[in-house]
Amino acid sequence: MASLTLAIDSSSTVLSVAVFENTDSVFELNSVQFQNQSQLNSARTNAGDDDLLPPGYVRKRSKGKGKTSRIFPPGASTLLAPMLRAALDQYGTTLKNIDLIAVTKGPGSFTSLRVGVVTAKTIAYAMDIPILGINTLEALAFRAAELSSLGNASELPITIKIRPVVNAQRKQLFSSYYQAYLDGPSMLHLDEIASSEITDFESWTSSISNGDLITGPGIPSEFTEDLATQLGCKLLTEQNQNCSASLIGRLAREKHTAGERESHWSLEPIYFRPSTAEEMFRRKQAEN
Repeated sequence: MASLTLAIDSSSTVLSVAVFENTDSVFELNSVQFQNQSQLNSARTNAGDDDLLPPGYVRKRSKGKGKTSRIFPPGASTLLAPMLRAALDQYGTTLKNIDLIAVTKGPGSFTSLRVGVVTAKTIAYAMDIPILGINTLEALAFRAAELSSLGNASELPITIKIRPVVNAQRKQLFSSYYQAYLDGPSMLHLDEIASSEITDFESWTSSISNGDLITGPGIPSEFTEDLATQLGCKLLTEQNQNCSASLIGRLAREKHTAGERESHWSLEPIYFRPSTAEEMFRRKQAEN
């Protein structure tokens, strides 16, 4: 029986899910594509049958005598389940045929990460499927290393140092530092040489070394090609800077094949700090 991986990336506001057997047989769907399949023409309509709403949309009826209701666009909590169902259907399989579930565990968007991890854990537990959580920064570094091995095939083996970054809001960055040893087009060894942290732009920029490869959706707009040249580092091309479900799935499959395992119970999102709502709650508690 084929080894099928179901992967979820909820590290950003654009969700993605993927089902695949190998790199030649991948079905991937992101939330933008999913929503484009059935557009809603109006954001306000008369109360009606909720089954007629496009997947992910939520109807909240107004109180009182009026029969109007408000239709809200989908978020992670309402989109992910129908996206998974659509991906499995379009690939032509069911959860019974999945033998590994992969999910981003952060850092990234607080709410989306929580929804992704809880959904993946629930499916894994209910169906008794192995699960692996993948660090977003490690996945970004893994992608950069993959591309470097392809672009430098004639120069292998090589060692490169990679700095992936994700937007942490509040003018801060989630950052880490990896070293990749590439000794073949499909053989690479990735090690974290500096722990993941929250940092500001100035501190992050000052830590960059000559020859570093910079990647990730959190690269600030101020970090231009000219600045990269001044610092002696390289920027991965923009189209390759984002995380995705297929990337998460490939890395998880490699780890699983190498013997890595994770408990359904111990897997938790990586937040690095409390959410804004939690901080506000703690401040109010302290004031009382």
